[in-house]
Amino acid sequence: MRRLAARVQTAREEERATLARELHDELGQTLTAIKLELGRASAEINKQQLGSMVVDRLQSLIGFVEIGIATVRRIATDLRPATLDHQGLAAAIRWEAMTFRARTGLRCHVRSDREVPRLSSERQTVVFRIFQEALTNVVRHASASAVHVTLAHRRAVFELQIRDNGRGISDARLTDPGSVGLLGMQERASLIGGTFNIIGKRGKGTTVTVRVPIVETTRTRRPVSRASGTLTEQRSR
Repeated sequence: MRRLAARVQTAREEERATLARELHDELGQTLTAIKLELGRASAEINKQQLGSMVVDRLQSLIGFVEIGIATVRRIATDLRPATLDHQGLAAAIRWEAMTFRARTGLRCHVRSDREVPRLSSERQTVVFRIFQEALTNVVRHASASAVHVTLAHRRAVFELQIRDNGRGISDARLTDPGSVGLLGMQERASLIGGTFNIIGKRGKGTTVTVRVPIVETTRTRRPVSRASGTLTEQRSR
């Protein structure tokens, strides 16, 4: 079942990447061409003094096209950020943190080791999606004012930590089977042989930690258990 889930997840990400490219390259370029042509038409009409009303309407159309271009870029980035494919996980996380700050007004600081190892494409995608979900949870549930993100390389393990200064996740939510976001994050980590851990301290925030082996591992893993306010994956010995 986990192998099947991994294949489905990979297929979904590939489809997202394809759709993002088509939106950016096809629709985005078409809208840009329309904008340029409208600009030329507006300049020509203005030069020949054929009427300010027509020029105003053309300028209004150009404004709508610009909104369309921005929307296409946003949707394409949401589907699959180009930074992740071209510049790697660390750059993609910094970019996402910057857009998160702009979108929510919350402070989001990213600190990373000087040299962050490059994970496989699949693992980069999984860690990035967990990061996005963690930020979403901060906005929805944490009542925080700041988020601190750390990317580290410890021996043969890559670690991502997201810590906020909010009210702290409760034990009830940690053990709630309806917490689909948490279950999704831990399952994503399991699919790539990683571990997912979340700890909340009342009034002192929540810390999410994801650890992913840099080298492929063939260890067998038992199901994730949730106890004492944490979600951890139990390794078989």
